[in-house]
Amino acid sequence: MSFILALGLAPVANVLLMFGATPFITALLARVFLGEPIHSHTILTMGAAVVGLGISVAGSVQAGALAGMAVAFIVVLCMSGNYVVVRHRRDVGMAPAIWLAGVISGLIALPFAEPGNVTWQQVPWLLALSPGQLAGGLLLYMASLKRIPAGQAALLGLLELVLGPVWVWLFDGEKPDDLTLFGGVIVIGAAAANVWLDSRRAAR
Repeated sequence: MSFILALGLAPVANVLLMFGATPFITALLARVFLGEPIHSHTILTMGAAVVGLGISVAGSVQAGALAGMAVAFIVVLCMSGNYVVVRHRRDVGMAPAIWLAGVISGLIALPFAEPGNVTWQQVPWLLALSPGQLAGGLLLYMASLKRIPAGQAALLGLLELVLGPVWVWLFDGEKPDDLTLFGGVIVIGAAAANVWLDSRRAAR
């Protein structure tokens, strides 16, 4: 729900850029709740990501998208909490949790829904977004974690941060401002470096 709200308040690039903080917030939550150590390279890349996010936020203030990025940070907290729970209870199948999340989200959104304003031409797009892209994407991502190393999955997940703004730029003409692009390069680079260093450490 926060993801959809954020997209209505800020450009796609700004929203997805905030998601670049997810690996670092996950590391902090895992340290607090699971006692997992935070490695020195994670601390360094976290500092670089903070700088990148600061630059992007400066661009968002100019573009009036700061509220959208704040809502997007709620998404980051939810995603990070999800990863920590999945890591803590690997013995529990999470497909029912995705179904339950959809039901709860639907009930919360129901009072604000205006189905009378939806045309039949819009229904296929709504179906493609909710049970298709959102639920299907989450199920595939959970399935991938059982088949490839977590580091590779996280690195592939970073493609969303790069490709999302590109698709919107190409098909909708929404060009990110220069500060967002510059900050985004720093955040994505820091997150990718952290994933790569984690994978090297695990391989030793």
